[in-house]
Amino acid sequence: MEQDGIFWPHGLFAKEYYAGDEAKTTQFLKDLYSNVTVLDTGARGSTTTFVENKKGDVLLAWENEAFLSVKEHPGEYEIITPSISILAQPSVAVVDSIVKKRGTEEVSKAYLQYLYSDEAQKLAGENFYRPSNPDILKEFSGTFDLNLKLANIDSDFGGWAAATKKFFADGAIFDQIYKKK
Repeated sequence: MEQDGIFWPHGLFAKEYYAGDEAKTTQFLKDLYSNVTVLDTGARGSTTTFVENKKGDVLLAWENEAFLSVKEHPGEYEIITPSISILAQPSVAVVDSIVKKRGTEEVSKAYLQYLYSDEAQKLAGENFYRPSNPDILKEFSGTFDLNLKLANIDSDFGGWAAATKKFFADGAIFDQIYKKK
C-alpha cells in the first residue's frame, strides 16, 4: 500500500475498490461523510450516540466497540466486518520523570510487562480487544476475523507524525473531505 493513500479504514477500502484512483477514493469519502449527522470526537462517543441515543443508520467504530454493542444489545445490531481495516495499537509508556516524582516506577513498569503477558492478552481478547500475541489471537478466532487485511500505521503510513500531518492537520485531507452541516 502506498503511503500517499487515504487513511481511514473506509478510505483504505475505497482505494482498493477503485484501484488506487485518488479522485474516486476522495469522492467516496466525501459522499460517506456527507451522511454523518453527528461526528463525535472518539469511538466511545460515537457508540453512545448510535446505540443509546439512536442517531444514525450505521456505526463506524473500532471492533471492540461493535462487539460490546452487540453483547449489550443482543439482536439489535449486526456487525459487518470490512475487507480491510487499520491495526490499532495504542502506545503505552512509562514517563520516567512522572513515575520517579510519584514513586510509582516499579509498579508502572510491572504493569507494562503484564500487559503483554499471556494472561493479560487473554483478558484483552475476552473484552473484545484484538490480542497482539498471534497464538492467543488464534484462540479468539470465533470472535475476530483472522483473515482481515490490517494496515499498519508505521509501515503503511510512515508513522503517526506523518499520518497526522497528511490526514489530520489543519487543511489536510480530512478538512478537505468533511464539511460540517
